Amino acid sequence: MLSARLAIIGYFSFASLLLIGVIARPTGSFVVVVTNPALQAAGNMAVVAGAGGQFVWSGRYSWISVVQSDAPDFASRLFKAGAILVLNHDLAVGCLEGQ
Repeated sequence: MLSARLAIIGYFSFASLLLIGVIARPTGSFVVVVTNPALQAAGNMAVVAGAGGQFVWSGRYSWISVVQSDAPDFASRLFKAGAILVLNHDLAVGCLEGQ
């Protein structure tokens, strides 16, 4: 009985992680980029510039910003330039507003 519950919890967790991964996958020309907090705004801008993107907006935290590029490989270029996380812009719009 316990192993059946653990299996159900495991499958549910795996399916949830897959769903979150698909939803958070960066698509389109606008993405949210998260960089090293210790580097502040200058580090964030260096990553964006290194990936060939343009700064659009930042909220309370200078190391999290919305950036834009029409390059199809922009997310991978952000990671190569030093981004910690790149997310779909649509997910973060509600979180970043009002700050």
